[in-house]
Amino acid sequence: MTHFYCGMVLGGDMMAAEVVLSLKEQFPDIRLIGVVPFSGQSDRWDSSEQERYHRILAKTDMVVVLSGNYFHGCLLRRNDYMLSHSYGVIAYYDGKPQGGTFYTVRKAERMKMEVVNIYGKRG
Repeated sequence: MTHFYCGMVLGGDMMAAEVVLSLKEQFPDIRLIGVVPFSGQSDRWDSSEQERYHRILAKTDMVVVLSGNYFHGCLLRRNDYMLSHSYGVIAYYDGKPQGGTFYTVRKAERMKMEVVNIYGKRG
């Protein structure tokens, strides 16, 4: 796998993006694509998280912004976009039947994609 799509939200997404970026020197063929659901996504975040977000975006190979504005369902639309451009999913999913990760993992499984769940895994 050489192309990694990241939803660019706080928490696991940005941590995963940083991991991919840290591997680029060792694996120069890998690409990080930031998929932003709407312009201004980070505007209400803490300033340190906004700086981190913009630092990551500046290092991505490509940024896809799906909408100029927030709308109900835009985060799931972002997840659908990533699934439509992927062959598999690496998820940090706790098994609870709610939220965006649940939606995405369930949809990926229905699409017969490989899902690697790293929840509870160590080193």
